[in-house]
Amino acid sequence: QPQACEGLSAMDEATEKLLRELRGSPTDLAKMVARIHQRRRGVVAVSANAIARWNKDDFHAWARVRDWLTKRAVRLLID
Repeated sequence: QPQACEGLSAMDEATEKLLRELRGSPTDLAKMVARIHQRRRGVVAVSANAIARWNKDDFHAWARVRDWLTKRAVRLLID
């Protein structure tokens, strides 16, 4: 039986859980997490404005995403 997230190659439990938690967030963080997971990049460019907006719009969701990035050794390049 195919998994619901078949398009995302073998998603680990922590990533699936994070994406479920981000469903209700008013941010685009879920889209970013899915993209980072798919592309398996070690460095991701993010604008300072986006970070400020995530801090304002959903601080807790952004904190969970930062933790997820840290555990995967993904560095943010702030531009």
